[in-house]
Amino acid sequence: MRTDGGETASTVAVGHYCEGAGHATRMLAVAERLADAGCEFEIAGGGPGERFVEANGYEEHPLPTVDFIGGYQGDGGGVVLEGVPNLLARVRAYVRWLRDLEPDVFLTDDITGCFAASLARQPYVYVSHDPTAFYETVPERASAWIRNRVPGITAEAFLFPKVWEGPPDIEAAVPVGPIAPAAPDDDALPEVDVLVVPSAFSVDESELADELAKLGRAATLVGGEDWELQPSLQPYVRAADLVVCSGYSTVMESAVAGTPCVVLPETSEQRGVAAALSRTPGFGVAQSIDDVLGHLGTLERPEARENGAATIADVVLDSLGERPADRAEPSH
Repeated sequence: MRTDGGETASTVAVGHYCEGAGHATRMLAVAERLADAGCEFEIAGGGPGERFVEANGYEEHPLPTVDFIGGYQGDGGGVVLEGVPNLLARVRAYVRWLRDLEPDVFLTDDITGCFAASLARQPYVYVSHDPTAFYETVPERASAWIRNRVPGITAEAFLFPKVWEGPPDIEAAVPVGPIAPAAPDDDALPEVDVLVVPSAFSVDESELADELAKLGRAATLVGGEDWELQPSLQPYVRAADLVVCSGYSTVMESAVAGTPCVVLPETSEQRGVAAALSRTPGFGVAQSIDDVLGHLGTLERPEARENGAATIADVVLDSLGERPADRAEPSH
């Protein structure tokens, strides 16, 4: 692991959370910025994001996965019977990986990675968009408080990628811009009208596509029968006239691309994001297909946001003492 100058390159461990592919998308976006700056990185996380990481030519270190969303929003028993044992196994696997790799710094958006870093005495940078105010039930608010309290005390830096202005905030975190992969070449953008990105959708995406077709609109269904796994959704997000999604990673990509976006929340966290975005220009919230259709032609294009991946990479480089002197100071 050497730079062109013959000096040993800094090694960054990158850990993404395993529920949904979006966590891998955002962490890989930052990791590739670090690679461009001369760092070596190794990545771990598992879950749906692993296929995305492999599609970009990287191999993940295997980790046990957890499913707290499914466990809690099911009958709740899965949290105790499966979630907690799996969490402990994941933390132990993270600790072994960090001790074997001995990275110069650890970058993660995974709370189990925070626990592991503390146990391994590993310096780390944490990224999260999970304010306590997102949640209504006592167990969820308590869990969110813990998830924010731990990195607030133990992380080298705690960064909060935001699309909306104002509250809710995370008291211990520094707000940064939304995270997205690198901007695509405008000459190579695909033809997209409405991009539909399912995530345990509260509506049937095929039915949504049919209703859009009746209005003369064409839907591109990510993960549908005609969809091939892409290394990045950013070219499709940028090319689309409208994005319909559930997850925050796609919301952030829409904000960076300056593409109107309708959010169909399914989980508690997604409902919190939707509420925070409800007054943000260029973004709408829907609970049904009729709601989505009602937003057609009504959303202005949001102002394209600065990509927070660069800011987060700068913070990691600062922690290494390797940030190039001619790079601009990150704007928080």
